[in-house]
Amino acid sequence: MRTALFLMLSLTSFLSAEIVLDEVMSPEEQKKTGVAKLSRMQKLALEDWLDKNFVLKTEAQKEHAQNLFLSLNISGGKKIQLSDGSIWEIAPGDVNAASAWITPVPIKIEPSGDTDFPFLLINTNNRASVKARKVSP
Repeated sequence: MRTALFLMLSLTSFLSAEIVLDEVMSPEEQKKTGVAKLSRMQKLALEDWLDKNFVLKTEAQKEHAQNLFLSLNISGGKKIQLSDGSIWEIAPGDVNAASAWITPVPIKIEPSGDTDFPFLLINTNNRASVKARKVSP
């Protein structure tokens, strides 16, 4: 009876799972992390735990999560080029702060909530941030 109940709960979790390990991890990644050695029930339990505690990143979030660095500081901080080749225009009020950034500064990108300059470029060395908008990919 207990096993049947566990199987039923596991099946319910599986059917509603957002994170399915076989879909988000390659066989190589599963071997490297030990997930390949888990039983099906253990995988279902792990997927259920992941669904409750984590959100699967979208492709756009993954793109912004890559390791980015300042590669060029253009026109005294008015524009910034990042290591992925993208160019960002800096909000006029933040140009002085951006002008002090010297390559290679690690950069993190987050939403700013500003409609004109909708992103924050964050210097992860000192947590200083500047508002920006992307002007080229």
